[in-house]
Amino acid sequence: MKKKLTGVLLSVSVLAAALAGCGKSSAPAQEPASTAADTQQSEAAPEPSEEPGTSEAATSSEGKTTVQFWHALSGTNGELVDQLVADFNSSQDAVEVVATFQGSYAEAAAKAEQAIYAGNAPDILLVAQDNVGRLATNGVFADLLPFMQKDGIDDKDFVEAFVQDAYYDGALVDVPFGRSAQILHINKSILDEMGCAVPTTWDELKEVALKCTVVEGGETKQYGLAIPFDQWQLFALVQQAGGHFFNEDVTGLGCVEDGTAKEAFTFLRELQDAGALYYADPANDQTGSLFTSGSAAMMINSSGGITSNTANIGDSFEYVVSPLVKGKIASMPTGGCGFGILAASQNQEAAWEFVKWYIQDEKGGLAFVLGSGYLPFTKTMAESSAIQELWGRNENYKIAYEALADGDDSYRIANLTPVITEFRTCIQAIMLDKQDIDESLATFSDSVDVILNE
Repeated sequence: MKKKLTGVLLSVSVLAAALAGCGKSSAPAQEPASTAADTQQSEAAPEPSEEPGTSEAATSSEGKTTVQFWHALSGTNGELVDQLVADFNSSQDAVEVVATFQGSYAEAAAKAEQAIYAGNAPDILLVAQDNVGRLATNGVFADLLPFMQKDGIDDKDFVEAFVQDAYYDGALVDVPFGRSAQILHINKSILDEMGCAVPTTWDELKEVALKCTVVEGGETKQYGLAIPFDQWQLFALVQQAGGHFFNEDVTGLGCVEDGTAKEAFTFLRELQDAGALYYADPANDQTGSLFTSGSAAMMINSSGGITSNTANIGDSFEYVVSPLVKGKIASMPTGGCGFGILAASQNQEAAWEFVKWYIQDEKGGLAFVLGSGYLPFTKTMAESSAIQELWGRNENYKIAYEALADGDDSYRIANLTPVITEFRTCIQAIMLDKQDIDESLATFSDSVDVILNE
């Protein structure tokens, strides 16, 4: 049932306080796939206009239509956003995009919903993919398909794994901006020294991690595997175990009902109890630095870290990546962010000109991909000479892109964000507080039943 937007200001303040700092992109290797504590809103956003871009447009002093673009990218990626916006603005004389950093993914989304409520919404919003469903069912986004059809852009050119979660009620509500795969990062020098091949299955991953672990005086000096604190990796393990996170009618946790959640946590706890797994405390996450310093043989994390890892590692060891290992099946949730035009925008046609330019122009999305380390989001981009040259210089990017063949974001339901809040509490209990797996999953399941059936 479509949620309404009453009480938005209270939920926004809770959300922003809980998630300040999440989802910033200056360190893509630590990129979360989602924001964890979004709250549900309740008063409907303005309905999209029947025809795109029919509202009265705001104009700049130079006579251009001004388009407000709110984003959540800082550091190097924020600088790339500023550069591509400047390149777009100088490429034509009809539209002036103003890019504004609005904090974390969650903060940017919350501020946009406040602005919708107040009647001064931005025109374009960049958002973490896990938040798209909630915003879409609240009517926040305009349908991009009419714009694409008008300009002859085929939505089938998007990489399928990156738009599985972008369609709602037949509308395409956002398109990829900076998207990533979850992959296995490997210190091949350690594996070679220990006589280990790159693992391809759960059993092989456990064997290699145990063999590459060095424990001295009861303290782990070298971990076989490092994983940051995040629900992303648990979604992957559940899927690889052959499970579905939610049951078929989305009234409860299918992964608890079929035992795949327990299987996933048991796999991690066994490695952790053996001293082979570094599982990060979110208050002091050393995952990336352990790997790049050579103190972890393998790391499960975002492909967005390939660029920074390559720079930090240099020639200190041979760095390779591979797709996530298989359980019963091969499966991998994607990560990153997309952007869409708000239904409340008075400048939809002008906003589309920027979105279209980002998709098609080499100074738009292609330049951002090359500069940030995110993956090509259209098949045309993947076939471009610039991407082919990049893959020729560093095959890790190509391997990460090819891993998208196993992409599956079917867990991204519209009401996902409060579920993630409870899931992270469950992960904390099992992986950091070492509480009983069955009891923790039962508590998690009870909480989700309330969320999904209220």
